[in-house]
Amino acid sequence: MSIETANHAQVVRVTWVAHKGAGHDTGENAEAFMKQLLPAGSFVMSDREPDIILFMSGGSERRAISLMQPGHPVMLLSIRGNNAYAAATEVMAWAVNNNRVAILSDALEASEAGLTERWRRTVTVWQSLRGKKAGLIGSVSEWLVASDVPAERLRSLFDVTLEEIPWDTLPDYTHQEPDASLMSRFRNTDVPGLDEASRILALLRQTVMRRSLSAIAVECFSLVQQRKVTACLALAQLNTEGVVATCEGDLASMAGMMMMRAVTGHVPWMANTTAITGNRLLLSHCTAGFDLVSDIRLVTHYETDLSLAVKGDVTASDVTLFRLSGSLDRAFVAEGRVVSHPANANACRTQVEIELSSQSLGSLRNNPLGNHLLMAPGHYSELVRLACSYKGIITI
Repeated sequence: MSIETANHAQVVRVTWVAHKGAGHDTGENAEAFMKQLLPAGSFVMSDREPDIILFMSGGSERRAISLMQPGHPVMLLSIRGNNAYAAATEVMAWAVNNNRVAILSDALEASEAGLTERWRRTVTVWQSLRGKKAGLIGSVSEWLVASDVPAERLRSLFDVTLEEIPWDTLPDYTHQEPDASLMSRFRNTDVPGLDEASRILALLRQTVMRRSLSAIAVECFSLVQQRKVTACLALAQLNTEGVVATCEGDLASMAGMMMMRAVTGHVPWMANTTAITGNRLLLSHCTAGFDLVSDIRLVTHYETDLSLAVKGDVTASDVTLFRLSGSLDRAFVAEGRVVSHPANANACRTQVEIELSSQSLGSLRNNPLGNHLLMAPGHYSELVRLACSYKGIITI
């Protein structure tokens, strides 16, 4: 497989290292060994910018550190015997002393534990975000005092470019044709305001397509206050289709949703931390993706009692919660179990109660990174933590 094809396919690069007197067949043996660890087509042997360095013997330390580039994390794997693990340990010590991100393991043990595959997925997560564009429509809502992410930070850490798009630079939504996807989804629902909500979706979809955006953060309260129409259904539909769309202009949540989508394949739900009682967390919001809930009802937006919002029951039983700090240097990660679907009148429309560990709840009480949390169905905390460590993001 060529390097160009490998990059397009988002595979990992593997380099082998050995002492200078290693046999001519060492490279062939290294590639054959890697085929025992990773599926065919998921890696390529390369002499530059490796994601994995495979130690075939001792005496390979200098060669290994010459391959390790600043800002490019690497997994150090060793075969058993030939002083390979000893060499890898020395290189790991060098990496720690020089502030390089690396992880060390016996190769067969890493494969049996699933670590090698998780590392491959982690590498491809960050590969998939390179060069993406995101848009901030309007501005970050004034009450999100811990959720504004500087554009330069998003670019340097995620390699995602942020484009600021003032509302007044966009066409009037009333000039749009109602988006067919939303009208079709609720074709048997006779509810006032669906036509307007579909026009908002058409405007946002047009903006995403024309500007080649992979994600948007929308300042939605100015829209509902000035025009009496919400973006809740539009955001829910975009998220269901795999386009990351956050409300309130929350850039920290947008970044987290982009990462979680790459990790899990799901666009997570951005929700308010509404209450913590005992060992349970209550989340609520009006923009749950349609693929995450059942028994969907269209009701008014909670804070304004205007337009339309999504009310449904979260279908997942086990979930992963995630939150990035505004500086993208820390993250909250936890797994929990859905225990109920409340219907509190004094909270946003879609609501779910989640049982969490006392440690996780303690972090949310005493060291929260912000109000909004992201919820994805399934068990992904291990993979999310590894993806964070890859970028030097500290998890709590």
